[in-house]
Amino acid sequence: MANLGEAIVTIAEHEDEHGRHVALRGRLDVRTAADLRLTLHRVIAGGTNPLLLDLGEAHVGDATGLGLIVECVRRSRRAGRGLHIVAADERTRRLLRRARLGTLIGTAPSCSGVGEPAMAGAAG
Repeated sequence: MANLGEAIVTIAEHEDEHGRHVALRGRLDVRTAADLRLTLHRVIAGGTNPLLLDLGEAHVGDATGLGLIVECVRRSRRAGRGLHIVAADERTRRLLRRARLGTLIGTAPSCSGVGEPAMAGAAG
């Protein structure tokens, strides 16, 4: 169990010619979704170029975590901004395919080389 004040999910962002890279690290679940949602909404609203979501080091822990990803996809579409999943573990890929979002997976370069992560998430 995490200590109070410890970040559960970290976010690293950078921008290049491919778009805005956002790498999530940690468990996406009911405890982290609220704070993470605010940060992702800011990122989505903050530009027009493609959003490249790297889930290579993230784990979808429950339905709330998956729902957060689905919400980001819908919000990006409404904003006229493309969203692509550039890395995800096999379980997350399977969940996205079942949610009919499999076409978003692996369509853009990875977020390797991102800078220092920004902290987000709830303490628990």
